[in-house]
Amino acid sequence: MDFNTKVDEQLIYEGKWLHYKFLHFQVNGHQKVWEFVERPPGHRGGVEIIPIIKYKDKHSQLIVIANFRPPIRKFCLEFPSGLVDQVGTIEENGLREIKEETGYTAQIGNYQYNGVRIRNDPWKSTENEVSIIVDIDGDSEINVNPKQQLESDENIIVYKMNMGKTLADEILQLAKEKDYEISGLLWFFALGQQFNN
Repeated sequence: MDFNTKVDEQLIYEGKWLHYKFLHFQVNGHQKVWEFVERPPGHRGGVEIIPIIKYKDKHSQLIVIANFRPPIRKFCLEFPSGLVDQVGTIEENGLREIKEETGYTAQIGNYQYNGVRIRNDPWKSTENEVSIIVDIDGDSEINVNPKQQLESDENIIVYKMNMGKTLADEILQLAKEKDYEISGLLWFFALGQQFNN
């Protein structure tokens, strides 16, 4: 069987932001039905931003947000992110999101793995997003007192954390103190810092 071949899709529910579908296909002669969700047609995916604040005279810091997520009815520690608008490049959308959600003015960082498309939950969704790393000049006047530009339905708290091996402990401590959940992408990033020399 060619697992990339779509056999048959059945639209079950059509919402504003998500479509719920059944995928009918065969494996080893057995008929299967898989439930999944996808974005409506024309959706350009999402952008996940890893924002690093750089200073001249002290160590770099990472911006992490606590974003209220209605499905879990709690705040979740995560990287700033958002859907890509129909207008503008993915990078432009990422810079806009970081400005809106955190108030910081950033620029696209010159990193080897910038712009990689990732899938967070391919077992239940066709959702995809591009990860970009941005640099923020922590010494610039424009970033001294950043002001969020949130939409009316957004509830986001901004935190600055230390890069390096203490990041995982900082995340766990904050989550425990505030009763926050932790997103997978942020946690794996923090674990990766443990292997930094």
